Amino acid sequence: MTILLFLVAWAARSAAVALTAASLLKLFRVQNPSVRLAVWTASLAGSLLIPVLSAALAPVALVPVPGWHSPSAAQGPASAAFAIPARAEWLPQGGARVRLYGTDRRPRWAAPLLGFYSLGAAVLLLRLMTGLFLAGRLTGRSSPTGRWLPGGLPVHESSELAVPAALGLLRPLVVLPEDWREWDEPKLEAILAHERSHVGRHDPAVQLLSALHRAVLWFSRLSWWMHSRIVRLAEEASDDAALAATKDRASYAETLLEFMQRGMKVALWEGVAMARYGKADERIHRILDGTGISRGLTRYGLGAILLLAAPVVFLAAAAAPAQPQAPAAPAAPAAPSLSSAPATPSAPATPQAPQTPQAAARGAGRVTRYLIVSGDSSSGSWDSRDEPQLREWRSKYGSHFAWFREDGHDYIVTDEHALAEFQQAMAPQREVNERQSEVNRHQASVNELQQGVNSHQSEVNRAQDDVNRHQSQANAGNESQSHVNELQSEVNRRQNGVNAEQDRVNRAQDVVNREQHVVNQIQTRVSAEIDKALQGLFQSIRQRGLAHEIH
Repeated sequence: MTILLFLVAWAARSAAVALTAASLLKLFRVQNPSVRLAVWTASLAGSLLIPVLSAALAPVALVPVPGWHSPSAAQGPASAAFAIPARAEWLPQGGARVRLYGTDRRPRWAAPLLGFYSLGAAVLLLRLMTGLFLAGRLTGRSSPTGRWLPGGLPVHESSELAVPAALGLLRPLVVLPEDWREWDEPKLEAILAHERSHVGRHDPAVQLLSALHRAVLWFSRLSWWMHSRIVRLAEEASDDAALAATKDRASYAETLLEFMQRGMKVALWEGVAMARYGKADERIHRILDGTGISRGLTRYGLGAILLLAAPVVFLAAAAAPAQPQAPAAPAAPAAPSLSSAPATPSAPATPQAPQTPQAAARGAGRVTRYLIVSGDSSSGSWDSRDEPQLREWRSKYGSHFAWFREDGHDYIVTDEHALAEFQQAMAPQREVNERQSEVNRHQASVNELQQGVNSHQSEVNRAQDDVNRHQSQANAGNESQSHVNELQSEVNRRQNGVNAEQDRVNRAQDVVNREQHVVNQIQTRVSAEIDKALQGLFQSIRQRGLAHEIH
């Protein structure tokens, strides 16, 4: 469960960085692919650093979250924020853990969900490792051409490639297909400029890190989107480098289209191939219709990007819900007020002695750490350092007891009437949990609908890829344009259907969001009520002599 929460938190913080980068690029209308690529590369680096920074940085309170309280003992007890299982662990301050109201048993869905995540990550990581192996083998089998590019970059050739590619992380090189000697000099110069641009920006290494990031956070759409932006912008920036070398847009577009139609002779999942990414029509149109050429990124531009990225990543890594003001502790009652029936000890073998005035005075502080156990469920707020003692007390006092710490002293309550009062005080939380469970069921239904939309969208995307292949054949004169237009019309019709499905899902999600907002408002009120009632109970139980100190 802890691993899943950690991954979800990482994905959410990474999404905040990615969305901020996209918003800034759109706000400033940045069109230069080299600048855009640098921004996304900085976002990737920031996302990869988030786990380390989150552990090292002090939390920064930004947004108040109803019902959420810091676990710090100096700030008061942590109360229930949402209906999350008690085994869920949050690390907002110095590694201290907060247990929220709910069952102490691990959710049954946690293990299958973790297994499902691990399977997805393992598949992507295996694919990545296979690609690295194939790229390394291809590099080893390639032959030197005797040509070297500026900076000592070697040029090799290979019969296993049909298109040029930049390979290698520590010792990069450019690999050309065997027929490169048949190319004219302007074509060869443009191709070498394209691949040299990839190596100069360290695109193979950046894209490897991006693929690793995507494999770990594969459940986040934004990790896939970030990877696609990095790969696509790298090709656009390298296309501009090739255009700067050849000066002939039409000729370079023909060369690129030729390589796209060739494809790859072998699977090359790692490395940067010239025709690897992009729909043929979009990429060719950009080359032919463009008026400017990216001149790369200056040191000042890179410094500005890093200067802007640093605070964004810092806030994403350190952001934590703001600490709402805890309700004031009620004054100690002069006489028991929560139960009119006499309290009869049931668990101890001998009667408990009433507390002395000194003990009562010593316990006048606010209770910040406690545990209330009833059968298979438990509720409360405690620290990881209490775990050994809690296990000992569970084995000693069974499945019905309460423990709390006040002014550094531990107290145990086993009286059945007092325990019943604790359960009564927390009854509103159980009602909130039931409402939260209903919202969770509705959310699960929406998620199923969204999965259906995603499946239909994938089918439409595959159909669009097929249309693009037919379009390439039509551009080469091997197929009629009218047939391609018919295929495109069918794809457009199916896309409209998927868009309508997505609109229905969005409306259903809005309903769930409103339901969740209502539950959150109720939780805010209930958390304050429970905290106030429990503080009064702790004091009343001590004064009635129902809590005995553990020495």
